[in-house]
Amino acid sequence: MKKMIAMLVVIVMVIGACASSKPYYKTKKGKKKQKYYNDIQFGGKSASQMKRP
Repeated sequence: MKKMIAMLVVIVMVIGACASSKPYYKTKKGKKKQKYYNDIQFGGKSASQMKRP
């Protein structure tokens, strides 16, 4: 009985680790923000010239 419970706990932990949601930077909103800040930092545009997402 203890072995079955231990296996069930391990299976739940593995499934929980694998079934996580997307990281923020891979979402649509995260990509927009990353592009905005990269343009300001590396594109030579000032924040007043950019349209904030």
